[in-house]
Formats: sequence, C-alpha cells, structure tokens
Amino acid sequence: MNGEDIAAFARRYGDAWASPDTERFVAMFTPDATYRDDQVGRYSVGHADLRGFHAHFVAAISEIRMEFPRAFRSGVDACLEWTFSGRQTGTYHGRPPTDIAFTGKGVAVMTLAPDGRIRSVTDYYDGGAVKTQLSEA
Repeated sequence: MNGEDIAAFARRYGDAWASPDTERFVAMFTPDATYRDDQVGRYSVGHADLRGFHAHFVAAISEIRMEFPRAFRSGVDACLEWTFSGRQTGTYHGRPPTDIAFTGKGVAVMTLAPDGRIRSVTDYYDGGAVKTQLSEA
C-alpha cells in the first residue's frame, strides 16, 4: 500500500476484480501469494493460479461491481467488508450460464507485504445465498 490509505486500496482491489485485465488483478499480489475461497473449493498459490482464478471469474461474470462499506488495516493485516454484484453470463465452476444478476456480501481477510501487495487472502461469504439467486428462473 506504500502510503495508500485502506479505502483507496479497497477501491483499487475492487477495480482489479472487475477488470477483464487479469494482469491488473495479479499485480496486486506477491509472486507466492495465496487465495482461499472455500465456497467454490478454490485454493490458489502464486501468480499462475491467480491468473486462472481471475480469468475464469471474469469470463463467467459480467457487470461486476464491488463496494466496500468498511475496511481497516492493522500492521500487515487488512480486512475488507464487501458487497459484490454481477451477472452470470458464462459457465461458472461448472454451472451453466443463467444470465441472472446476483449480489453477495462477505469479508476478505488479508495479509499484506511491506510493499503493499497482497500476500494472502481468505474470503468468507454465504455461498448458499448466491447459489439460491442463480437458481431462480
């Protein structure tokens, strides 16, 4: 973050998630970073895994928007409360396209490197609520 405040960091992180530019997303992470998303059974280690994770996501979800009602940092630890919305227009973790808009709320718990890049992320959210929305016809 190198002097960047946590709110600006959160906006940059949300913009990177929403961007189809996977390299923009990967640049936020250290080369050995980990990303854990238990709801979809995904544990990514390093830039190659993160590229695949993000590329799959942006190929399946359009109209991505992230908001961060709260974010804080203490030393190397950061926590971002998020609200995510999008539309599933592609195959997502084996689920065929639904063209359904959905919203989810969650928290990202992070460890940051001294240069401000992300060393690790664990996302916590209600995946069942998202699946319910995507099952509506």
